[in-house]
Amino acid sequence: MQVNPTHRVERSGVSWIEHLVHEELRWILRAQDTSDFGIDAQIEIVDNDTSNATGRLIGVQIKSGLSYFQKATEDGWWFTCSTDHTSYWLGHSLPVVVMIYHPAEKIVYWQHVSPQTVQVTGKRAKIHVPRCQKLVRASKKALQPLARSASESPALEDWAAAPPDGLPQREAYFKHLVSARLSQKVRGAIVDRDFLDHDLWDMTLWVHGKPEKNYGYLDVGCHIALPSSPAGVKRILDGYRGSILPLVIFYTGLEPLSKKLQHANPEGKRAPVFVVEWLGSGAGKLLDSAVAEALKWAELN
Repeated sequence: MQVNPTHRVERSGVSWIEHLVHEELRWILRAQDTSDFGIDAQIEIVDNDTSNATGRLIGVQIKSGLSYFQKATEDGWWFTCSTDHTSYWLGHSLPVVVMIYHPAEKIVYWQHVSPQTVQVTGKRAKIHVPRCQKLVRASKKALQPLARSASESPALEDWAAAPPDGLPQREAYFKHLVSARLSQKVRGAIVDRDFLDHDLWDMTLWVHGKPEKNYGYLDVGCHIALPSSPAGVKRILDGYRGSILPLVIFYTGLEPLSKKLQHANPEGKRAPVFVVEWLGSGAGKLLDSAVAEALKWAELN
C-alpha cells in the first residue's frame, strides 16, 4: 500500500517537534491522535530544578511542509486559516501556539495565538509567524509564561467581575488587574506606574518591537477611570493636554459610554484619546477584548 507523501511530512513535523520539546526544552509533548478539531498536541511544562511535571499546559497546532512558507514577509511568514479555527483557539481553555515545520531545513517556527496576533480578513484569518521565533532551547523563556492550568482562565474574569467594595479599593484593584493583564498578554510590554509626574497618568505601557514611524517605539499611556458616570471620563478628556503619546482610558464605570466618548480624538495639540468601555460589573467587554481594541487603535495613531 502506497504511503501518502503529505502524511509522511505531517508525521515528520510532529516527530521533530516532539524531539525538540523533549531534548531542547526538557518538557513533555503529548500528541493527540484522535480527532482534534485544531489541537494536535499538548505541551506540559516541567520544572527545571525538580524535574517534576507542573500540570501547566499549552495547546499546539502543528503544520508541516513548504506550503506554509509561501506567504513570506520581511521578517517571517503569514499562516492563514479559517476564522472558525482562530475563534476556537482564542476561546480554548488553554493558550494555543501555532508551529510550522520546514522539512528541508528541519526548523520549527512558532507564534502564540492571541487577539494581538490574529488578523481577520473576511471569513479567513492570518497569523504572522516571526522568523526569530524558532523552537530552540531559548524558547523556554517566552513559552513558559503562556502556560497555565485549565482552571486559571475563567478565574481571571471571575476576579474582574467581583471587585472589592469602596471606591479607593476598587480603583487600586482595577489598576493592578489591568497592569498585570497588559504585561501578561502583550508580548514585550513593560508597565511603569511612575513614568510621568502627573495625576492623570496611572501607568504607561511600552510595546517593544513595534516601531512607530515618527517616535521610535509605540508608547501608550493607560488611565483607569472609575467615575460614577461618563461625565467623569469627559472631565479627563477635557483636562488632557500637551503630549504626543496616545492615551487609552479603561473606563470601569456603571453607565455605557456614548460613541463620541468612546472614540474621542480632540483636535489641536492634544494627543488622540481612545476610551475603552470595560464595565467593572462584568456586564461590559471582557478585559482581553478591551486591551486588544485599545492597542489596535494605538498602533494606528
